Amino acid sequence: MPYPAIVIANELIKLATAEKIEITPMKLQKILYLANGISVKKRHQKLINEKFEAWEFGPVIKSVYAAFKNCGANSIKDTYDELIPTTGYTFVSPTSFNVESADLAIIKEAWDNTKNLSAFTLSAWSHNKQSPWDKAYNANPREAYISDEEISEYFNRVIPE
Repeated sequence: MPYPAIVIANELIKLATAEKIEITPMKLQKILYLANGISVKKRHQKLINEKFEAWEFGPVIKSVYAAFKNCGANSIKDTYDELIPTTGYTFVSPTSFNVESADLAIIKEAWDNTKNLSAFTLSAWSHNKQSPWDKAYNANPREAYISDEEISEYFNRVIPE
């Protein structure tokens, strides 16, 4: 089941806090992108129900950017617990979601593969030639959103069986 991005972001922040590893907003965005890609590859469905945008430093989910923009380039200290919109006109707490164990395993896999990399290293990775970000950002005219189809094709190609 795809989740609001902030729910997955909170799970990553919990892992970072537990392991005492800094996670900045930019690093968080790139790990969200990878976690979503791993889910598409392994479970044939998105982990995150929001679209990634093609920003200068790589894929970004705007709602997560807004939640942590006050951190700037500094480490995120706490999870986000303000109400988020759902379908219709209702709002819920991100902590009210129960993330399935298979999805937690994907989040952990993404974390374990990136936790020791810098935000700029992850940004450079997301800029690979012919990556979904590259195709959206360098399109003429530039695409605002990264195509889910491009993400699926890319991660199916780059993640081994």
